[in-house]
Amino acid sequence: MEAEAAEREAFAAYGQRLTAGEGGFFFFPIRHHSPACALHLTAALAEIGPRAIVLEMPADFAALLPLLSHPEIRLPIAIVSVADGERASDERLPVGYWPFSATSPEWAALRLAGERGCPVVFADQESGARLAAARQEKATEEGEEQASGEEATAPALLTDEGQLAYSCYAEGLVKRLGVRDFNEVWDRLFESRAAEKDWRGFFRDVGIHCALSRLATPVAAIAADDTLSREICMRAAMAKAALSPGEGPIAVVTGGFHTPALIDPPAEENRTEAGGPSLAAPAVRTKSYLIRYTHDHLDRINGYGAGMPSPHWYERLLGRVGEGHDDPFTEAAADVVLALAERLRRDRPNFMPPLPSLAATVAQARALADLRGLPGPGRAEIIDAARSCLVKGEDPRDQSPLIEVLLTELAGEGIGEVPRGAGAPPLVEAVRNRARALGFRIDDGTERNRLLDIHRKPRHLAASRFLHVMVLLGTGFGRCMRGPDWVGGTATDVLFEEWTYRWSPAVESRLVALSIDGDTVERAADAVLSRSVEALGQEGKARNALAAIRLLLIAGQAGLAGACGGLMAAIGPAVAADPDFGRVALCLSMLDNLRRGRKILGFAGMAGPDALRLAAYRRAIDLLPTLEGAREEDVPRYVEALATLNEIAEAGAAAGDGDERLDLDLLDEGISALLDGDLAPRAAGAVAAIAHMSGRVSAAALATCIIGPLQFGVGDPPARVEPLTGLLAVQPALLKRTPALLEGLDAVLAGFDEADFIAVLAPLRLAFTALAPDETDALAAVIADTKGSALDLAPRFSGGPSEAGMLANARLNATLAELMRADGLAAWLEEPAS
Repeated sequence: MEAEAAEREAFAAYGQRLTAGEGGFFFFPIRHHSPACALHLTAALAEIGPRAIVLEMPADFAALLPLLSHPEIRLPIAIVSVADGERASDERLPVGYWPFSATSPEWAALRLAGERGCPVVFADQESGARLAAARQEKATEEGEEQASGEEATAPALLTDEGQLAYSCYAEGLVKRLGVRDFNEVWDRLFESRAAEKDWRGFFRDVGIHCALSRLATPVAAIAADDTLSREICMRAAMAKAALSPGEGPIAVVTGGFHTPALIDPPAEENRTEAGGPSLAAPAVRTKSYLIRYTHDHLDRINGYGAGMPSPHWYERLLGRVGEGHDDPFTEAAADVVLALAERLRRDRPNFMPPLPSLAATVAQARALADLRGLPGPGRAEIIDAARSCLVKGEDPRDQSPLIEVLLTELAGEGIGEVPRGAGAPPLVEAVRNRARALGFRIDDGTERNRLLDIHRKPRHLAASRFLHVMVLLGTGFGRCMRGPDWVGGTATDVLFEEWTYRWSPAVESRLVALSIDGDTVERAADAVLSRSVEALGQEGKARNALAAIRLLLIAGQAGLAGACGGLMAAIGPAVAADPDFGRVALCLSMLDNLRRGRKILGFAGMAGPDALRLAAYRRAIDLLPTLEGAREEDVPRYVEALATLNEIAEAGAAAGDGDERLDLDLLDEGISALLDGDLAPRAAGAVAAIAHMSGRVSAAALATCIIGPLQFGVGDPPARVEPLTGLLAVQPALLKRTPALLEGLDAVLAGFDEADFIAVLAPLRLAFTALAPDETDALAAVIADTKGSALDLAPRFSGGPSEAGMLANARLNATLAELMRADGLAAWLEEPAS
């Protein structure tokens, strides 16, 4: 008991020291984006009148201090730190954010310093050093593996305070108070005190809480990242601030986790500071800019231990406390409920609750606060009251649509504003102006839809190209949900594109990172396109025509056809050198897509694409002999390529006067040379089908080629069906149009006993999947007509057994029939005489 009492006294003494002016320093431990910290810090700084403020922010951000005092700034905003000069890989530009919200204690300190003319010393390591340390730490955690996707390119959050939010001490408090997470702990312990006047008592308790969090964190964990080296910089900044002229103390405003190491430096301070961190990564050279930030992103970063959730709620609370209301918490809660009602009335009228339920929500939130010993309802009380009073008849395990709207209202959808001339590079403003001119709404962070009539409306085509160029730039501004896919060759006849888009800090920071490439969208896109071409060579794909053509189509969609001369010049030699028939046929297919979409893609009137298409066509024909002796695993791909080549050749031979025609005779001669070759059965069937269409193989010979292996083959059932599979892959209509072939196939199948038919059924089904639904119906009608049967194609039932189930049932039926014959019941299996 005595030890516990002594420990409590020691912590109380520590808390008192923070604001006692010890050594001329006042220490203010904060949590980023905490309105209670911001309010109490404002009161404290106004009272003590510091001669300098030491602020936990990267030292290189000091150059932006004059811009941060600009009167036209509208929060939230952020400082973004971008690597300078690392252009080898667009997707790996290290970027760091320092967000400011209306509730940021740092923002309150900066504003007060500006009003009083008080110097501010930014005390943290430069952002480049922090980004390098974050990269090194991530590499250590992941070993040599490369991060992929969005996580690999996600900017670092320079306001990370995960050690405070996820410490063992924080977890213990969550369990002890019986709450859901650390955010609710913080609200109960500290945000509930936002309206109090005792700033000394507030920072005393925050400091003790943060000191306990640090004590509960293993020393090895603290030493594993850049915490210790950052604290060395903070102590150096304190020493620098102490030299400031004038009267008054020094205010030290840092994350609460660092405060114990600042007020009581470690014993080995001199040795550590003299030598510095022994394993520190080389700092990344950076430039910093002001960008717009959003409520949505402020809400999201809470999941990374870098802020507080529901920023719009805390802004409301800050405003109500600042107005001096007797019960600011209930006033702010009522504001939220009324705003929720307005939002539901506008967007989700089916979920609009009656007025008594809205009033009951505010009353219950107030009652919950009383029950929990709080001065007024907070975020958790509002959500709990809404679940109780507004959500009816829904499974509580599922997220209610109404609660989703409430969470959106608590988070907010606003976007900040950075005035022109406030440090943003010209590219950002150029893109914003272009977006506004094309009808995109970018004044908030809301995700919106846009339907574009790209073929008939020039402004819509310009908007489509803008969206595609933003995709090429890697901004994440828009995502195409529906529209023609010129790369894959699907839905190319669709007249509309449907997009979702949203302006976000990620968009702006990416544009800042690309600002070294130019001050217009076109110049930045040209630079990214050039780097993409260079990357093909660095990745060993310099002679990969497929990758180059894909990039050409992407550039065309982005409106960059005029900048693709060098890319087209590289494609021709790459196609000519490619030894793979399947890959060249795919190149031909993509170049044919480009020809059909040349107007939309911006290549109309350019001779280059037609010349490339013709070169790819001739190269594919030159590679036809490689079908002989092809590896077994390559045969399906080659047959598919042969089908593509045949389809494009037939269409190209019938092209109009304005198009470059393809010489079908070249294909016929190449196919003729393969007729006597050593081909795999599937390839032989495909070659025979094309040769029959050109008149080089008769119907009888075609039937022999296709049906012979099926009737007389001795191999596995799939191998016997392979020639038919090849025919259907390249010319599926032949079966319907060639009576000799259809009759011969029907006769062979009719001659199979049940066991043989079941054996070939699966490969037959696979072969016939090459037919489109209308082709299947047409073939079925022809077969029904030859059988003298009336065909009814109406569906008999929805759904049905799987293929495996049908085969199992057929085998079971055959087994049952054998058992019945063995029991002398064969007569039961005979069909009754009609």
